[in-house]
Amino acid sequence: MGTRGIVFGGSGFIGFHLLKHLAASRAHDKIISVDICAPQARIDGVEYVQHDLRQPVPVLLGEEGSTLYNLVAIRDFPGHPEREYYDVNVVSTQRIIDFAEATGARTIIFTSTMSIYGPGEEPKTEESPLAPVNPYGNSKRVAELLHEGWLHRNQDRKLVICRPAVIFGLYDRGNYTRLAGALRKGRFVYIGRKDTIKSAGYVGDLVRSFTFAGNHPQNYVVYNFAYPNADSIGDIVEKFCSVGSFKRPGMTLPIWLANLAAIPFEVLNKIGFRNPVDRDRLAKLYESTHIVPEWLMSNGFEFQTDLESALGEWRQDSQGKFV
Repeated sequence: MGTRGIVFGGSGFIGFHLLKHLAASRAHDKIISVDICAPQARIDGVEYVQHDLRQPVPVLLGEEGSTLYNLVAIRDFPGHPEREYYDVNVVSTQRIIDFAEATGARTIIFTSTMSIYGPGEEPKTEESPLAPVNPYGNSKRVAELLHEGWLHRNQDRKLVICRPAVIFGLYDRGNYTRLAGALRKGRFVYIGRKDTIKSAGYVGDLVRSFTFAGNHPQNYVVYNFAYPNADSIGDIVEKFCSVGSFKRPGMTLPIWLANLAAIPFEVLNKIGFRNPVDRDRLAKLYESTHIVPEWLMSNGFEFQTDLESALGEWRQDSQGKFV
């Protein structure tokens, strides 16, 4: 893609892997990471800039024809006050778009979320209706619309919007890291059922998909990212146990009982004793998230891993710790 690549949110989990990929592939003449946080690990050849992206971005960082990667997000829901999702996910997007306008950037690659489709058991393709039901999904939908406005103001621009399912890999510290920890400690139980579809994808394939979509001749690309196979939570746990040599869990807790047990923890949350247990989180465990990467499949993208091989790679990279 040439010229300058600027990764907004480069100090996060996906940002680390994207910067590593861009540096190794020499996709840009210069690579800059911009984030409010210092990087947890530095990549050779990357210039790091600490900046709060809710504030205007210094135009001196830009260059005409640059490619901008917008990874900025508060993604955990529930977990933050409602306003924070809009302060970060929407305001930072507007700041990045203002920067793009001022500097003549030509391409923006934006990570949205599967949450803009809303809950439901049916498979979600890129053509599925958009029905976000929480502040995270709603704020990401607003951010998509802001990007679309930038695209339509100049016919020489390009926009890529990626809607990922659950992403895992080294430095994840998200859903899959928590799952691995529960399995290791023998504390995992199925909530309601074992056949809940939980689409996911490996971070290494995700960042390669950014380059694939960025090099595609369409000037506007919207695509889902997940493995083509629809793995259930039972499949995922089985593969985790196989790769990690964990004991296989056998208990399934009825959803009504899990919800009942969550109420005291919700009360503790309200009085200041923070914990991760509530009925919204339990609903996310029980409901399917079946994301179909139709655009990637129809355009010939090749995944370099499947779920089991990716777990093996992650285990090796993290010395067996899945962190």
